Amino acid sequence: MRMRAAAVVAVTVALATAGCTGPDEPPKVDTTPSGAASGAAPSSMTFEEAYRRLPIDGPPNAPITWEKSSTPDSGEVLAARRSLAFWYWQGSATDWTAIVPVGRFLFTDRFYQQSLAPFADVTDNEEPSSGPLWVKTMGVEKTGPDQARVTFCTDRGHWRDAGVSAVPQDRANLESYLLKYEQTGDGERHWLTDSLIDNAVDREAQYGAECTKWAQHRP
Repeated sequence: MRMRAAAVVAVTVALATAGCTGPDEPPKVDTTPSGAASGAAPSSMTFEEAYRRLPIDGPPNAPITWEKSSTPDSGEVLAARRSLAFWYWQGSATDWTAIVPVGRFLFTDRFYQQSLAPFADVTDNEEPSSGPLWVKTMGVEKTGPDQARVTFCTDRGHWRDAGVSAVPQDRANLESYLLKYEQTGDGERHWLTDSLIDNAVDREAQYGAECTKWAQHRP
């Protein structure tokens, strides 16, 4: 069984949700319920327990260095950072059974059911990626009531699939996380990622040159 890495799944979701928007609009989200919803199992974890399980600085084979930024670590930025760490954690692993349940506490239920629940039983991802990552927060935008978009610059020059050694020319990557501030099952409100865009070309004019100049790290 061959499974695409989580970061590639993220690209697919991004393309599905971002195809028909203007340059200054957040991607539109398909809210059609997924057929996978019935297969989701309830979780007994709390948000704090899920946060503790999440390797926010990346797993040993894919460490993340969070570069200092002038953008404060607000609630929505921290939520987006957790979602980013989750994607690369999943993308670096072969067994996703202990990883996917954590996603319930980082993503909206709609996103979880569409993009994570179908992979909850995967134990044989044959395409894990590894290598160090450097991530810098580029900006935060309010996109609506209780909604925000957080954009990161990610240096993926040394993060790659097994067997690949060359540093890619497009190592500087802009990725955006679209979040909602929602009340959840614990009776509290939390920032949750509802959509994400890998290779956020609509923010290239705003952040592209700075990201390219910055993404020149070496292990």
